[in-house]
Amino acid sequence: MYFDNESALYAINFIEYLKHTDGEWYGKPFDLLPWQHEIVSDVYGTLTDDEIRQYQFVYLEVPKKNGKTELAAGAGVLHTFGDGEMRGEVYGCAAERQQASIAFDVAVNMIDQSSALKKRCKLTLSQKKLEDKVTKTVYQVLSAEAYSKHGYKPSAVIFDRRLSPMLETA
Repeated sequence: MYFDNESALYAINFIEYLKHTDGEWYGKPFDLLPWQHEIVSDVYGTLTDDEIRQYQFVYLEVPKKNGKTELAAGAGVLHTFGDGEMRGEVYGCAAERQQASIAFDVAVNMIDQSSALKKRCKLTLSQKKLEDKVTKTVYQVLSAEAYSKHGYKPSAVIFDRRLSPMLETA
């Protein structure tokens, strides 16, 4: 295992090329916060001796309104357009399709603000699906109903699992 600065910087620069999609930050560059920068650097820069990312699974738990949806959307766009994988499959999942659509919609808005990505993107909103015309990689929204998810070969999955508030008993 080793750290590859070039791989880390590629992912950081790709995500920071994207733009914010909300409120006062709309249209401004997505400058990663320190905690986001560290996570992206570690995940994409730490490689095995075979030059494969060491971290295949990342669990991130962050309070509301701290940038996790924008980061998840940025990761989805990176895996769709920046990974270089031919015919990759990127899925946005949640317990309900509507919840999974939130990060997807942010990703679509990020793409819409980039003329280069917009040219490469084939968007099918009715299916909550986008495709990189160059690599044929798709990013699609799915619900988390496991019984219906056979035959997929994901190259990346962004899973939004909202935790229910703890129940108190008397």
